[in-house]
Amino acid sequence: MKKNYKTYAFLILLIIAVLAIMDGLTNSNEADELRKEKDRLAEEAASFKNEYEIKSKILDEARKEKEDLEKSLSELENEIESLRSTVEYKEFAAAVREIDSYKTVQTFEEANRFIALKEGAGSYTMDNEGNCPCGFGFNYKGFEWVPNAVLDLKAFRIENDKIFLTYHTAEDIKQDYQFVMGMAPGRFDREEKWRIDEIKLVERGDQ
Repeated sequence: MKKNYKTYAFLILLIIAVLAIMDGLTNSNEADELRKEKDRLAEEAASFKNEYEIKSKILDEARKEKEDLEKSLSELENEIESLRSTVEYKEFAAAVREIDSYKTVQTFEEANRFIALKEGAGSYTMDNEGNCPCGFGFNYKGFEWVPNAVLDLKAFRIENDKIFLTYHTAEDIKQDYQFVMGMAPGRFDREEKWRIDEIKLVERGDQ
């Protein structure tokens, strides 16, 4: 009986030892799997980090390229605007010179040479001799010509292919003149240059 107890005890110890060994092997395998998983995650992290650094570098380069392009575009726009302003000023100056010449003429025949050849434009006189009162017709509306009526330039603007020049007028004229200038041949010559498309009466406070 005592011998049986020893045998049972030995078997129990053996079973415990086997279980301990198996548990140890299981833990060892789990630890190995964990190490492998850790190594795999570390590799992925390193890969992600490397990829992030590459993409970050590409993004920085793209941002810099965008900034350089925006700067170049801005410089180009400024250059174009400068060229446009130069062209507009030259055209504006040519139109002003035309009115400077117009306001010095003393005969209606001379004044007629500044009017553009266009549909709806014409002239009229008191008689066949060309005596005044006389004037121009713009869009079939009469505008009386008065010598020495135009004084100094008051305001101007440029719209598309037209230049609008507003001038002060002499005391006895109750309104100012606005000359609408366009590139066109004249009524008596075919040279295309800045000519008077229309003359409008504007209130002295208006432009």
